[in-house]
Amino acid sequence: MKSFRIEVPPFQHWSCHGCTNCCRGGLLIHVTAEEKRRIEAQGWTPADGVDPNTMLVTQGDRFRLGHQSDGACVFLDESGRCRIHARFGEEAKPRACRLYPLAIHPAGKKLVVSLRFDCPSAVKNQGRPMSEQVPEIRRLAELVVPADYREGSPPPVLRASRLNWADFLRYVSYLDKTVADSNVPIALKLLRALLWLKAVEKAQFDQLSGSEADEILTVLSQSAGEKLSAMPENCPPPTRFGQLFFRMFVMEHARAITVSDMNAPGRYRAAMLWALLRFALAIGNVPALNSELKKIRFDAVEKTFGPLTPNCEALLTRFFRVKLQGLHFCGRAYYDVPLVEGFYNLALLLPVILWLSRWLAAGDQRSSLSEADVARAIAMADHNHGYSTKLGAQGSRWRVGRLAQRDDIARLCRWYSR
Repeated sequence: MKSFRIEVPPFQHWSCHGCTNCCRGGLLIHVTAEEKRRIEAQGWTPADGVDPNTMLVTQGDRFRLGHQSDGACVFLDESGRCRIHARFGEEAKPRACRLYPLAIHPAGKKLVVSLRFDCPSAVKNQGRPMSEQVPEIRRLAELVVPADYREGSPPPVLRASRLNWADFLRYVSYLDKTVADSNVPIALKLLRALLWLKAVEKAQFDQLSGSEADEILTVLSQSAGEKLSAMPENCPPPTRFGQLFFRMFVMEHARAITVSDMNAPGRYRAAMLWALLRFALAIGNVPALNSELKKIRFDAVEKTFGPLTPNCEALLTRFFRVKLQGLHFCGRAYYDVPLVEGFYNLALLLPVILWLSRWLAAGDQRSSLSEADVARAIAMADHNHGYSTKLGAQGSRWRVGRLAQRDDIARLCRWYSR
């Protein structure tokens, strides 16, 4: 593993600022059988503030850390410190805790690094440049990449692929180039990417390699830029089915499961069925899926909120580029889906984020979006991106496929950028 190059997003910063959001945010920290044995051997007692009978929870053949009554991790003390870290050092903590918010993915002869933007420091771009942290990341990578790991095959671009990693990553680099332009609104950049990727799908250009791939992808991406030199003035709403499927997507990204939900699964399922019905009908008030989202009417989200500020545009561009460069949208990092399908899911995050941003703004009776709205919406959406089992289910994948076929993903990007 040590021969693998570590590649990080050079424009991203991150350091832990001790906010304890990851220890309080309802994350389910699963531990291995070995980690379970190690924690049990640490000798925790109620005198330490830890009940050994509830510090670990068994779920089938899996184990996870327990939670306190307020939802905090069972090992979080009153001062906001991890008890395991304080007593035994960082290396004694579960692997998932040590890695967060990093997401490390093999990509041929290198490892690419993404971040989870539900971490406040990641979304705010606070801390040391990621480029200065490669030695530390390499040590963490040894926790998730086996010592005997060998280069595997890349995900398909569209269908079963014969491409090697260099050719697969060529498609990713063209997507990143399309999204990177700082002088173009993020919605327009995603529309361009969707346009040329649609051409790849239609012509089945998913087996291109080498100079032939560069030639075709250059022509397609440049053509998309020429055809969409500016945001289209005509902005038709998404189709009726598109709006319905999209609201299902919003609901899956907005919901937050609390400890009380886990302790009352019947009540939680009933609440989610009621919320599903409300999102399907889009009448009356939007169901409160987490404590940060206030009660508003569905029609409050549909009005025009105006263009995004430059800071919001920069934040969204950084978010999408981190996901692209870290392959956090396809393959093993995202439900084993092909590149094209994964990008459709990723592009759908823009209207999801803007919908949630509008919800936050409307809840405060504001008619324009702030950078704080967008940052909070990104954190909510990315909490579930690639981690919610429902988003990887066949039903969700089918709905995204229909949205792509009907051109509703592009329509949604335009509609909620108004």
